[in-house]
Amino acid sequence: MLFLLILRVDYAIIFSEVSSTMNLKRKIQFKNGKLKVLQISDLQDTKNTSVDTLNFVDDAIEMIKPDFIIITGDQLDVVGLWGKGEKAKKNVEIAIRRLFSAIEKHNIPYVLTFGNHDRETGVSNEEQAEIYKTLKNCICFDDIDDGRPDVGTFNVPVMSSDGERVALNFFVMDTHSKTKDIGYEGVNDAQLEWYRSVGENLKAENGGEFVPSMVFQHIPVSNIMGLFKEAPKGTKGAQCDFVKDNKRYWILDEEKIFHNYSYGETPSMTLGTKQFDAMKAQGDVFAMYFGHDHYNSFAGKVDGMDLGYCPGTGYNSYGTKHRAFRVFEFDENDVKNYKTYSLNSKDCKSKTNAAPLKNSFSYWAPCNPSAAGPFAAKILSVLIPFVVLLVLVYQFVSADFVKGLLLGLVSGGLLYGVISCIVNKIMRNKLTKNNEV
Repeated sequence: MLFLLILRVDYAIIFSEVSSTMNLKRKIQFKNGKLKVLQISDLQDTKNTSVDTLNFVDDAIEMIKPDFIIITGDQLDVVGLWGKGEKAKKNVEIAIRRLFSAIEKHNIPYVLTFGNHDRETGVSNEEQAEIYKTLKNCICFDDIDDGRPDVGTFNVPVMSSDGERVALNFFVMDTHSKTKDIGYEGVNDAQLEWYRSVGENLKAENGGEFVPSMVFQHIPVSNIMGLFKEAPKGTKGAQCDFVKDNKRYWILDEEKIFHNYSYGETPSMTLGTKQFDAMKAQGDVFAMYFGHDHYNSFAGKVDGMDLGYCPGTGYNSYGTKHRAFRVFEFDENDVKNYKTYSLNSKDCKSKTNAAPLKNSFSYWAPCNPSAAGPFAAKILSVLIPFVVLLVLVYQFVSADFVKGLLLGLVSGGLLYGVISCIVNKIMRNKLTKNNEV
């Protein structure tokens, strides 16, 4: 107990000097009492940047015209064949510059944190931050020694229209990696101590009242299960638990949901309720929004706090048929009564059809180990009758026909693959040539 007391005092000393205003190269401010924020999550790309992702990001930003963008992790994908050492660093930098060219061209300030996959590239978050800080409109890594507990955790104060006060505050938190057991690390004690200190400093500067705050991070807190209720297997819309051998199924509790664009997977989340409880106790955070679970884009209220999702935005990984963003619209005089909705590629008439077969496979792909079985069953339900039909034709009709058909399918597949790679490379180079940063 003495050790914990000393540790807590040390944290208090360290974070008592934390500024409530992080060192950002550009201040975020309400304009005529209004603020529009775009949340992007799970781009999950590689150095061979998805043309569809580039088009969607470009088209959506052009349509929404946000004042500010928050990106909640997994910018990069673990399956990117990054290499090791300096080769990995070079490939990661190529991927970042190509991917973010679609955002940079709009000259809108943005911040980002990291997801579980970013660090799995073999390049640390700190090293990636050094790349991001060279981008003109990324405003969160200029001074990573400003008191933040880790490079991906910081806050963004939003000034009132007259610039006299902080009208709204965004906490952006790094939820780290997967644990050795089930679940994810989530926000740690050092981050919570930092959060408390920043909140108290903002309160002191705000005449003794907490500044209304929101949290943006990659992995959802376990409290988000408060938006669900258990249902029998086979119930329409029910999804199996993300734990592989758990046979429980869940549906949304519609009485608690105030926005539902999509629900396609039960949350894979942090363990425990420490973060939620700490923020609930302090009383400044009124909403928390997450990424990570690509099929999900809904929001509801748990114990008085808004919890919600931004779905997967990128086309390089699994996700809804029409990938989507989350949009927030705030009024300076009533920030807690915000408007939020999802915007998908169909809504903004985005040109997202550069890799139709790959996109279709990603749409049907399983999101967790529990979903792998049903996915395999769907594949086999198509494949087995086809194989049986080929065997029957081979035996009783024409062996040459079957051989020719298989040769044609293989040749056609290879030809499609080669042409698709060439076309996508040409389109990628065209999209990034004038905008690469």
